[in-house]
Amino acid sequence: MEQKKEKGNFMEKLATVIVDKRNVFFLVYIFACVVCIFTMNLTQVENDVTKYLSEETETRQGLDTMNEHFASFASARIMISNITYDDAKDLYDEIIEVDGITMVDFNNTESYYKDANAMMSVSFEDEALDAGAIKALDEIKVILEDYDVSYDTVVGYDENADIAAQMTEILAIGVVIIFIALILTSTAYMEVPVLLMTFGVAALLNMGTNFLLGKISFISDSIAVVLQLALAIDYAIILAHRFSAEHESLPARDACIKALSKAIPEIASSSLTTISGLAALGFMEFGIGLDMAVVLIKSILLSLLSVFTLMPGLLVLLCPLIDKTKHKKLLPDVSVIGRFCNKSKKFIVPVFVLIL
Repeated sequence: MEQKKEKGNFMEKLATVIVDKRNVFFLVYIFACVVCIFTMNLTQVENDVTKYLSEETETRQGLDTMNEHFASFASARIMISNITYDDAKDLYDEIIEVDGITMVDFNNTESYYKDANAMMSVSFEDEALDAGAIKALDEIKVILEDYDVSYDTVVGYDENADIAAQMTEILAIGVVIIFIALILTSTAYMEVPVLLMTFGVAALLNMGTNFLLGKISFISDSIAVVLQLALAIDYAIILAHRFSAEHESLPARDACIKALSKAIPEIASSSLTTISGLAALGFMEFGIGLDMAVVLIKSILLSLLSVFTLMPGLLVLLCPLIDKTKHKKLLPDVSVIGRFCNKSKKFIVPVFVLIL
């Protein structure tokens, strides 16, 4: 019993320091965020996931052998519709003269010309993302700008950039969904900006410190923010609910200290399961697992740091606005739904089985 008391006293002392020194933490976070805005551009991103294959795997050995003996040059298939064969032949003569093109396949057989549609197969001197191939394709497009043309090529197409753009869209959709969910389940509208600011700072710190890892894969770079949001936003929600409960009988400062002292061990223990699961990725033979594990574990730790040291100050600072914007919950807490499901599952499961 005595040990428990000492542990509780330590947590309260730690929470008191964090809450009372909140302005110092604000300055530290502002400085860190400014630095991270610049350092996030220093992160080196590896776009070739085959680099994470073990040297001992047959796949990696085969790829190394192929790259050593063969070059992967770019190609394109171009279909020109509603055109006579003679006009298509004239275009062929122009295209073959474009710098950066090694070969153009086209003749009057049905494989290349049929029903007023001409198909040309173009081979380039460079690889798909090289400037020479992109320039050559641009010149072809100028030649064919007055025709009804369809292109089938990966020249100039950066798949990794496309994935990154899609992840940005997914993140935006996720933020909107979470924002709506927080509005419906929170007790005060002003709680939502506090939660989003806490997460936003944690995400920025994670992106700004990735350069310390040397080089990360484009997969880790793309998914880190989305997974950080999904895995860590509940830590901030736990503290917000703790603060709301304590603030019913205590002033803002005391309520925040009490809530933080209770939330630190609760959130820290909860995060261990997440960190353990992510750490398991590091034991994959495919090196991308270790890369993702390091980036995501770092994101969880920075999220914990932001919740424990930044969010308490925001709650105290914005407490007057939180009190003024209180509203009735439009949806019940997740815990309430969970308790309902636990009580009703003995009825739901048999009914579900009967339906099947």
